[in-house]
Amino acid sequence: DVIREMRQKFGGIAGLQAFPTEVPAIGGQRSEPLQFAVRGQSLEQVGQYATLLNEELGKIEGLGRINFNLQLEMPQLQLHVDRVRARSLGLSTRDVALAANVLAGGVDIARYNDDPGDGERYDIRLKGAEGVFRSPSDLSKIYLRSDAGELVRLDTVARFEEILGPARIDRLNLQYAALSYADPEIPLGEAMAIVEQKAHELMPLGLTIEFLGSAREFERTLAGLIFVFVTSVILLYMVLASQFDSFIQPLIIMAALPLAMTGGLGGLYLVGHTLNIYSMIGLILLIGLVAKNSILLVDLTNQRREQGMNIREALLDACPIRMRPVLMTSLTVILAMLPAAIGIEAGSGRNGPLAVAVISGMISSTLLTLVVIPVAYSLVENGLLRLQKRRAARHDATKTPQASA
Repeated sequence: DVIREMRQKFGGIAGLQAFPTEVPAIGGQRSEPLQFAVRGQSLEQVGQYATLLNEELGKIEGLGRINFNLQLEMPQLQLHVDRVRARSLGLSTRDVALAANVLAGGVDIARYNDDPGDGERYDIRLKGAEGVFRSPSDLSKIYLRSDAGELVRLDTVARFEEILGPARIDRLNLQYAALSYADPEIPLGEAMAIVEQKAHELMPLGLTIEFLGSAREFERTLAGLIFVFVTSVILLYMVLASQFDSFIQPLIIMAALPLAMTGGLGGLYLVGHTLNIYSMIGLILLIGLVAKNSILLVDLTNQRREQGMNIREALLDACPIRMRPVLMTSLTVILAMLPAAIGIEAGSGRNGPLAVAVISGMISSTLLTLVVIPVAYSLVENGLLRLQKRRAARHDATKTPQASA
């Protein structure tokens, strides 16, 4: 809220570029979620296409203002030394450059320890007095002492040229890089997709785009969560197959997973949350929570069939008995997640998507599990029984001619 208010106030000041951001979680890094770099072998080409890319991105609503750190038109003074004349007067190029550097910019020549016990150390810097050098012409009045002890004015052996150059030069993976930062209002994944699409349309071969900071971690985490999701489904099937001693019944139990995923995604859409890292963790949690309800129902149905009931009788007996524990466990999870979902506890801003995904997935799966799982169980098991009867009939048919013969 404070950052939003500051942006509005700074935006009303003409000629000012201000980018209020949150305090970064890790020191020394920027806190903007969307960070990317345009990389290439030529600094001028990187600056040209990075500027073009940011101009196009700035026209897209939802990406916000983009902070661009590359500035290639910074006024600079370039020193040109007449080596032949300097050598004839007993001066080296290093002497000329060092004198200009010391008086104009300053050079650290030593360090001072205030108190050796505390370890405080200060740099001692040698430079020209404040206010002496105010214009390029003042630098020409610097006097150098030659090997013979004579004073030589700087402008007799060197000249300064006013040019435009980069204010700073960044490199990433041994290439020139132009770094950009933004705090988009749209989801981070959508913003990254827009940046990649625009970069593909505008940038030529030889230039690449690379995401940094939270955007890069988002890519890595998203790939990791997808792997965890697939692995959890496979492990769930393996555990259920060993528990029920069947390859078919685990599929019946896992039929509730699509119902939970649909409910979780639908709840996120209705509430206005995005599919981010936290909501994906909630969807992974649903895999175990939803399977538990189906296990309760299928396990009791199998017990009733072992006692001699047929499939229909077993389902009609097991479903009412298991409905109460299914509802009780589901309500326990829903009520536990409710404070985070409605935002009345600390950290609900980030835990909210996780809680909404779990609650909506549990509601949809609980209501539909009591209907879908019995139907799926009946269809599959009755189908298996009919298949066994057909195989038995074919087996008997093949034996009968042999017996008669």
